[in-house]
Amino acid sequence: MSAKPVFSMSGQRPSFEEDGVTDVEVVVTNAQSEGRYSIMRSRWLSTFQVPAHFHKTHSETFYVLEGQVEWTVDGETRVLQAGDAIYIPPNTVHSVRVVGGQDMLTLMFYEPGGYEEQADYKMNFTPEELQDPEIKARIRKMNDFNPVE
Repeated sequence: MSAKPVFSMSGQRPSFEEDGVTDVEVVVTNAQSEGRYSIMRSRWLSTFQVPAHFHKTHSETFYVLEGQVEWTVDGETRVLQAGDAIYIPPNTVHSVRVVGGQDMLTLMFYEPGGYEEQADYKMNFTPEELQDPEIKARIRKMNDFNPVE
């Protein structure tokens, strides 16, 4: 069976929120791309940051639409702004933080797809349950998040 075209219309997309991230819209879902990728548009709050980590099985590409963000990837640090992008292959250590005192709007390409599925899974837990080390470990494994100690 061949892939079918998908129209992704503003205001009609699945959405969710995460810690430090609002207005996440799933532009193209894992299912729509037949597992190839997920594409998401999201607003990262001015205080958003993620410590050094890597992903064993997937790559990420971020295209900045508004604001500024500082990426450290494989030991190199750069500040990206509207029109800039970063591709992060699997097994590459990276960290990120929003800079400039304003929120940052980004388009993220997650390959292979499935980011929205792990986010949906995480939403099934209460804030108290999310503090449980076993649940944290299960979620990290599912979303291929491997912290650098």
